[in-house]
Amino acid sequence: MTRLSLMLVLPVLMVAGLAAACQNSDDEERLAAQRLFRSYLLQSDRTAISDVRVQGMVDELPPSFPEHEQLDLLGSAFTDTETRRELIIGWQSDDEHADDLFSWYRSRLDTDPWRVTADPQRAGVDFITFRDADNPAFRGELRISQEGDRAIVVLIAVETLTVDDGGA
Repeated sequence: MTRLSLMLVLPVLMVAGLAAACQNSDDEERLAAQRLFRSYLLQSDRTAISDVRVQGMVDELPPSFPEHEQLDLLGSAFTDTETRRELIIGWQSDDEHADDLFSWYRSRLDTDPWRVTADPQRAGVDFITFRDADNPAFRGELRISQEGDRAIVVLIAVETLTVDDGGA
């Protein structure tokens, strides 16, 4: 497998492994996912400030981002630098199939204010790359896969932050 393929599939495999291995409690599963997410994000910029959330949705998602009611949050983490914020969120579902989730997200992310920019499938993982037309600095990618009885959805998003120069 090429390095690019590995980077594309790694977050989905991490979440799928956690979902299968962590049967103790929802909070322990979320915390394990968040630690992996944080490590994944910090690989790209070790000087970034990072945070993880044990419960609930990450506040950094735009309010118009579509939320699927049948998904259970696995975990989330984000990193901040002076110029950008990176975000990763993982969900799972025992009730929905990955193909159905792909169709659901594909239709909602191609409706204002969202724009789908690509939707390929690689190595058995469906990808939806999108941007926010109302906030061009926000773009992301959903990775959707079926892992046994569970559908796994991973969101990786980046927002370019504007640096306040004091009004100069």
